[in-house]
Amino acid sequence: MSQRGPLRIGLVGCGAMGAQHAKLIARIENAELAAVCDPGEARSLALAAEYGARSWSDYTRFLAESGVEVVHICTPSGLHGVQGVEAANCGIHVLSEKPLDIAIDRVDALIEAADRNDVRLSCMFQRRMSPGAQAVHRAIAQGEMGRILSCSISVKWWRSQAYYDKDGWRGTWSMDGGALANQGIHSLDQMVWLAGPVAEVEYAHLETAAHKMHAEDIAICIVRFESGARGTIEVTTCCHPDLSCRLEIYGTNGSAALHDARVVSFGLGGDDLLPTLKEPGLVGGGASDPMDIDLTGHEIQIRDFYNAVREGRRPLVDGREARHSIHLLTMIYDKAFPGRRTSGQPA
Repeated sequence: MSQRGPLRIGLVGCGAMGAQHAKLIARIENAELAAVCDPGEARSLALAAEYGARSWSDYTRFLAESGVEVVHICTPSGLHGVQGVEAANCGIHVLSEKPLDIAIDRVDALIEAADRNDVRLSCMFQRRMSPGAQAVHRAIAQGEMGRILSCSISVKWWRSQAYYDKDGWRGTWSMDGGALANQGIHSLDQMVWLAGPVAEVEYAHLETAAHKMHAEDIAICIVRFESGARGTIEVTTCCHPDLSCRLEIYGTNGSAALHDARVVSFGLGGDDLLPTLKEPGLVGGGASDPMDIDLTGHEIQIRDFYNAVREGRRPLVDGREARHSIHLLTMIYDKAFPGRRTSGQPA
């Protein structure tokens, strides 16, 4: 890594989310968007021109020739692991959009490559950046909520058929997954971050109910955590108009509820602690429009990742932390589709 001057940042995937990452990179001092890459050459050239960066359409050449120190991976989910491994093997630090991949074996390969090449690895789970959510996490970790009894998530969102038809990879098992892997993955991450690992998926019903797509658009599950607590998961893109994205957790001495990243209820020992929390932005969004989201958490996490690169430390959400949600996703798919392959596609 260069000791002087701004970090040289590369970005692969110049679609809607990649364009949002480019805006955020431009805001951050001591970092420059030096290079972009997309197999659609026109899209890559357009984004490069907007930010004064160089453009590539071939990813291998982009890694070899651009001289970037960090790459943001904003491509379809099924490419994250392979592209991340290739970057890590070039000594380039990797910040992936969620999830790290939809296949657990590719996630493990990426974590191993990052370790082997001594590069930092992170995945964009910006809801963890909320000060309120972090306060709830601390209370649970310190035992202030008592023994956790239940943690449940509900993601009742809407996606039109046009959303799935827009790109051939959307809703496919190999590149995107369904409502769980795409829209619900932030909530799966919140669930295991707050309540701990899941020991068993006791029930999982997945179906494609209202869209023409390969993967599920509705999922209903019951889980048992390693702590003995239980919870439910309901995730859909069939809810029109959308209702909510909510997590509720309670223990023997307290409870909390989050709407997206914002804590909307929090109490311990009978005391209401919600007025003590500070929530600057981080309201989430994306219930009906995937790009109608607050980017405050993204910026906080990107800044932390760049500092982790400079300081040689772990980022707030490293590869192993990001793996937990994919492990849960894998357990759900295995329960719903016995004998499935690890690629994310049912057997």
